[in-house]
This record gives sequence, structure tokens and C-alpha cells, in this order.
Amino acid sequence: MRLPTLRRTRTVEPGAVSGIARLDRRTKRLVGRLRPGDVAVLDHVDIDRVAADSLVAVGVSAVLNAKPSISGRYPNLGPEVLIQSGIVLIDDLGEDVFKQISEGDLVSIDGDTVLLDGEPVVTGIRQDAESVAAAMADAREGLSVQLEAFAANTMDYLKQERDLLLDGVGVPDVQTQIAGRHVLIVVRGY
Repeated sequence: MRLPTLRRTRTVEPGAVSGIARLDRRTKRLVGRLRPGDVAVLDHVDIDRVAADSLVAVGVSAVLNAKPSISGRYPNLGPEVLIQSGIVLIDDLGEDVFKQISEGDLVSIDGDTVLLDGEPVVTGIRQDAESVAAAMADAREGLSVQLEAFAANTMDYLKQERDLLLDGVGVPDVQTQIAGRHVLIVVRGY
């Protein structure tokens, strides 16, 4: 015989964003546990479009990020995707968010503050369309510096791995015949 589970009802202010907190420092792992209406708590600098699309597809009500979602190193599209989808995004909550909130807690969001049982536990920076657009504009300005650093890093690797890349020295023997066959390279991202 199965007995019904008793649930404690908690009231949340009308109009406030609330949901069950699901925590993980890796967004890819977290997405597998999320359900529609959940609040994703993550640790993801520069949220990329793939991560944002997966959060949108699940239907989270909010994303609480311990780190900045846009660091300014390069223009990443994730925060813009979240905001355009109507998902609340609060950044830079710090490591304490993982100490103050536990998996399964019912949390609510008031402005830039996260509440647990009606009490403020952490405060961050609430992003909106204007703040994300400004951060993206700043990131685009610094893109040339990042491209130069990437090119220099690539050249360093080419110099270090010249024998392997150009002469084939050190390439391990492979049992599978590759010559004359098609190869598909798969990358997670756009």
C-alpha cells in the first residue's frame, strides 16, 4: 500500500520568480537534472550559446551564476539568449551561493537578491537586455587582443609540435585503415 507524501506548502510573493534550486558547477551535468521551472545554480564564466540553449530548452525560470556570465574576454552569446527567452540571470554571486543554497531548496528572487524561506542569502548582479548589450559591446572591443593572443599561442604550439604536425614523427600506429576514408570531426558549439 502506498501512502501519499506529505508536502509542506510554502508561500512565495506573487510576481516573484521562484523555483526548486538545482546546483552543479558544470552546466553540462546540471542540464540533465533540471526540470521546467527550476532555478539553475552554476559556476560558468562566459556562458556560451550551447549552454544557454540547453537551459532554455529545459525551461528554467532563472539562472544563478557564481561567476560573471560575460567576462569581457570575448563576445559570448549565452547571456543574450537567456535574457531574450525571459529567463532571469543573476551573475557574480560568488562561491557562497553553493554554501547558502542546497539542492532541492525552494528559492525566490527579488531584484538581485536570492531568498531562501523569505530570508536573503546571496546578492549578485541582475542582468537585463541593456547590461548584456553593454557588456557585449565592451567584449567586442577587446576581441582583437584575444585574437592576437590566440594566434600567438597557436604559433607557439606549431613551433613546439613541428615534428609531429609537419613530419608525422611520433604519431601512434592505428589499427584502423584511414587512408581514402571520410573523417568527421565533431565539436560541441557553434
